Amino acid sequence: MSSSRGLPIALLTAFCFVAPGLAAAQTAAPSTMPSASPSTTPPSDAAAIAKVDATVAGTLSATKIPGISIAIARDGTVIYSHGYGYANLTRQTPATTQTHYEIGSITKQFTATAILQLKETGKLSLDDTLHRWIPEYARAKSVTIRELLGQTTGIPNYTEANHFMKIASTRQASFPAMLALIDKKPLEFKPGSKFSYSNTNYILLGEIVERASGVSWEDYIRMHIFSPAGMTQSGFISDEARLQPMATGYEVGKSGVKAAPALKSGWAWSAGAIVSTVDDMLAWDSALFGGKLINQSDLGAMLAPGKEAYGKTSFYGYGWVIDSIDGHARIWHNGGTFGFLAANAVFPQDHITVVVLQNGVGIVPAESTATRIFETFAPAQTLTAAAGEDPAITARVRDWLNRFETGNIDRSQLDVKMNSLLTPQVVNEVKGQLGALDAPQQLVYLGKKTAAGSTIYTYRAVFSAVTFNLYVGVNAAGKISGFLIGPQ
Repeated sequence: MSSSRGLPIALLTAFCFVAPGLAAAQTAAPSTMPSASPSTTPPSDAAAIAKVDATVAGTLSATKIPGISIAIARDGTVIYSHGYGYANLTRQTPATTQTHYEIGSITKQFTATAILQLKETGKLSLDDTLHRWIPEYARAKSVTIRELLGQTTGIPNYTEANHFMKIASTRQASFPAMLALIDKKPLEFKPGSKFSYSNTNYILLGEIVERASGVSWEDYIRMHIFSPAGMTQSGFISDEARLQPMATGYEVGKSGVKAAPALKSGWAWSAGAIVSTVDDMLAWDSALFGGKLINQSDLGAMLAPGKEAYGKTSFYGYGWVIDSIDGHARIWHNGGTFGFLAANAVFPQDHITVVVLQNGVGIVPAESTATRIFETFAPAQTLTAAAGEDPAITARVRDWLNRFETGNIDRSQLDVKMNSLLTPQVVNEVKGQLGALDAPQQLVYLGKKTAAGSTIYTYRAVFSAVTFNLYVGVNAAGKISGFLIGPQ
């Protein structure tokens, strides 16, 4: 598995909330959002569903993702659910609404809910220090449970350890083994001072669930969340042999589509080990937002924006991102493991929920597909560029999109760090993913912000089958310091 920071282009990784390298650019994302002009009459459900089918089919064709399953609900009632493509290419097994997928970091919502349940029963306090529960961690005294939930601890991300993909695909995990990957590393900042996404935070929370409840994290989730939510089809990576039909995870790149390595049991755990179906994910959303799992006060705390996640318009709660897209409020999280991507997105003002589960890791994040699906049911949007666009920068972004699609990299335009990160392997991987797309139909300027000595320009790139945001950094010398693809 690749590092979740530093790479110059987004290649989504295991149970991470952001794409590799995206975190820094997102922190520098502009607060200016594109304006949107809603139409007065939304499309009928029948017309919207037909458009959803065309959208997802186009995504499969353009990206070579083997299979996608989706589910859409309005006010808790399912509007549409469907599977597209294949759960397994070798056996030509169709993807359906019953197909099981690894949901990666969406698991964090479940772990956060477990912590809040234990708080409600008096087993713990959110202001407890980590030292009360995990005293063996050297830096536990300065961190609270509340900071773990909100990803504001400064604790390093264990999935960024050297050779983590090899480790996680060849060895069995344990809590001590995961803790050992970061135990000797210093905190990256003073706890509570800012946001930084780290899978380690939710591994530590999983261990707290076990020590506070007296049962394993898996058993706790089964008894106190799956069961009351009616999630009869869900389990964990360790259960995949019995969770049938189970999708096979794939990597999509220049060399084509190949089966992803299996993620060994335990490495994702309370940060990303849940396996589910689209129907069960809708059941989860209904139970959580319907007050079946935690009280309204704690739900409000879970969905309260915390420290800045990326830009002033997006914030992290407890296992959820709270932001807006083109003027529509959105509560969401993504997930990714080896060969799987997932998105769970709730649009509260529009009363619509969209779940997307896919068994291919490529250029298109599942949350982008979820947004495109939502847009078929929401009032039509007219995307307008933000003020202050520099035509020369926009032309340069178009040029570099083409360079990544063709592999024609002009290294004289890159700064030293970007040159070092953009290895031939990365160039080939990105070429294999972007090369499947046509030229963008729209490249809409969203704004800019200064960070770490560079100006970060943000664009919405709209292709015939996919849509995503681009974060392009240019330093004071005019060199490109970052070129990152992120969720819409």
